[in-house]
Amino acid sequence: MFRLQSILVIIILLVLSTSVNIFLVLSYTANKTSNDLKTVAEFEKTLCSRKNINKEKKWKEQRCPPQGFVTVNSSARLGNQMWQYISVWGVAKRTGLDAYIPRCNREILSNAFDSLTVPTLDEISHCMVNVREFAKSLEEWNNNKQGIMIKSNAFLAEVALKWVEDVRKQFTFREHLVKKSQDILRTVVKDNTDKVFVGVHVRRTDYSRYLPRKYKLKLANVSFYYSAMKYYEDKYKNVVFILTSDDNKWCIKQFSDKSNVFVVGEHFRNSPYLDLAVLAACNHSIFDYGTYGGWSAILAGGETIFYKIKGALPERVAKLLPNWHTFR
Repeated sequence: MFRLQSILVIIILLVLSTSVNIFLVLSYTANKTSNDLKTVAEFEKTLCSRKNINKEKKWKEQRCPPQGFVTVNSSARLGNQMWQYISVWGVAKRTGLDAYIPRCNREILSNAFDSLTVPTLDEISHCMVNVREFAKSLEEWNNNKQGIMIKSNAFLAEVALKWVEDVRKQFTFREHLVKKSQDILRTVVKDNTDKVFVGVHVRRTDYSRYLPRKYKLKLANVSFYYSAMKYYEDKYKNVVFILTSDDNKWCIKQFSDKSNVFVVGEHFRNSPYLDLAVLAACNHSIFDYGTYGGWSAILAGGETIFYKIKGALPERVAKLLPNWHTFR
């Protein structure tokens, strides 16, 4: 009798233990599923480094993408934001997935460009997504219903620049920036001779810390710019260098002996958007480093000379655009 009671107690304990384990597993699974499923409106907030996303007009609810969609983590300044946008555009073009960008990305880019075709995530804000199902790259994508969430620093040049002419159409400047940039270039032309405009972007302030940390390099010496300028002066007649920078004082001092260098910030109140429009309006380009200078050269579309940094993004772009050359 005692033995039978002991067996019954053991059975009861086993049943209770199993029940508790099942309950815990179910609770965990339910909680996990609950945490993974979000509305696109909630999901969008995790993609923006800025939390104060402006509320846009109410959209008529669009159909939810049946095959997943491509989007991106959005952060940093204009040049990086351009790469984030065009990476989404390029991956969508390659895969056939729908493309959507966070509003924080559109808010920055729309200050400069008026032909952006990629819609914003708030158009499908009511849709549900499982955040764990997004691939983080094209290589991870399973060619099925999985979406792709591109990292903010992915900069998928190899994907997007296959369609470089279409890329330039995406980044069509707003009319007031086109007009102002043309006014600036006309200011430089004091006679009726045809000029070859070479846009020069000099980046210094933040890169004085970034270059040593990332590449163990110092800022480009002034000799880099002089060598690049000489290349164009030897190749073309009537060359004028249109220079923009985050350090106008340094540029004015360093290039004061060159009568064909025009420092935009010395004569006009400039902004990142206007500077980019001016550089893009030039025939050819010189830049040292950074995504901003790189974009000015891509949009200008002519010959480009850039500062050699092994493994940096411009080296990748140079393999795709044959008119890009490197100096140091």
